[in-house]
Formats: sequence, C-alpha cells, structure tokens
Amino acid sequence: MTLRHEPDVSAADWFVRADADWQTLAGQGPPGFEAYATVRFDDGESEHYRSDDELMAIVVALAAQHTRTPEDVFFGLWDGWGELTDQGRVFSVVRSNWLRDLWFRPTPPRNRPAFRAEVTDGPRVDLRGKRAYLLFRGPARDVGDWGAADYAPDVERTLPPASITWPADHAWFIAADVDDDGLCVGGSQRLVDAVLSHPDLAAEPAAYGDVPDSDNEDR
Repeated sequence: MTLRHEPDVSAADWFVRADADWQTLAGQGPPGFEAYATVRFDDGESEHYRSDDELMAIVVALAAQHTRTPEDVFFGLWDGWGELTDQGRVFSVVRSNWLRDLWFRPTPPRNRPAFRAEVTDGPRVDLRGKRAYLLFRGPARDVGDWGAADYAPDVERTLPPASITWPADHAWFIAADVDDDGLCVGGSQRLVDAVLSHPDLAAEPAAYGDVPDSDNEDR
C-alpha cells in the first residue's frame, strides 16, 4: 500500500500552533510529552550504513506499538526537497546515454515531478513561514511509501523520510528537520525507553528545547 495525500492540513494545527519556537518544533515536535530521545542517522562512511529511510522505519515501527491509532498516521514531507520536482533540466542523472540523446534532441527533457499537480500545488502544513510540508496519511507500516512517480520507467525515485510524523491520537511525534543529522522522538517514557534500548539505534535522551540553531533559517 502507499500513503495517500491528505489535503486537510488542519490535522497539523496542534503541532504548528504549539507553544514553542519554530526551530524547536521543526527539530523536536510539540512540547508536553513525557520524554524525548534523539536518534542519529548513520554517517555515510559507516561500515554498516543504513539509509535515513531505514532508520526512520525502525523508529516508526517502534512508535506504532505505543498508539491506539497505528492505522491512522500523518506524515509531513518537506516541500523543499529537489527530488519532488523536475529539478529543471537535470537529465544526466536519469540516463547514462544523455550525450547521445543530446545529439539527437538538443533541448534536454525535464524530469517529471514526483506527484500529480493536485498534490504538489495543494495545501501545505505551514510552520510559521519557515517550513512547509506536503501532508500524507496512512498506516504506520506504510512509512516511506510515498507513491512517487519514478524519474523514468527504468530510473527509480527515492524520496527522503518524513520531516514530521504523528498518529491521529497524538500519542507521540517524530521530527526529522531538514538541517539535522538525526531525528527526535517525543512520547511516553515507555516509548522513549524502547527507542533508547533498541540495539540498532544510536539514541540518547533529549531535553526539550535543547536544539542547535539552524545554520540557515530560511532553508
């Protein structure tokens, strides 16, 4: 199954209107949870490297055990990722025979966008003008399955993980801001303990509000 686009972005009001500055909301989610933990993404040079998507899936699977609504989870995808659009006339990454194509077709083709226009041009979750997210919805087990169109029939498109994730009952929140090298989980102490004790996660307790300033507030 794939996640479905959710045009009713009011489902995120509890998050965007929470009493915290935007950097903290983007990096840790809303305040008020019993505990928080950070999980570091793998370094690209790591011998046992896992993609950010893989690590996000592990955390979401853990979190799904700590909500009454694991079948109804919201996923917010930052709208600034280049992978969402045609990236202008960037075509050499799509086909290895681009030079031959250029000889016969001087104007290079545009890569098609990841989603239909009603998704990419639709309502966004607006985090105080600093972050905007396309909103999707579905079971926790479908994490990362965006249903995005491939760049071409033989070239797969892989999208980054969600920047904001929460279940319909608001039992927890996972934030993975675009400028961070990991994610933050807020929820019950039992959930955070499960994250901290998971053998495949580099996790540590976090104090809410203790996040570094973004290097580029307008990114």
